[in-house]
Amino acid sequence: MTGYSNKEDVNNINVPHLHFGIQLIFDEVQKEGPNQIWVDVYHLIDFLKKNRSSVIRGNEETKDYIRKYNIIDPTIPK
Repeated sequence: MTGYSNKEDVNNINVPHLHFGIQLIFDEVQKEGPNQIWVDVYHLIDFLKKNRSSVIRGNEETKDYIRKYNIIDPTIPK
């Protein structure tokens, strides 16, 4: 469970869920200061969701896996 408060169900979040974000830090003062830079990950998650793929063993010797289907980015011309 994640949430925004020490009190139970203050934010009406009473089901298990995952909260994550990406913060860009160029200088340590940005870490906890008013100049924090957070990345909106919605578009990244949407892109990954649309390009889900199973994986297969790509190399028996190194035991590496590869995607069964390639990523398709509609913003890049063919």
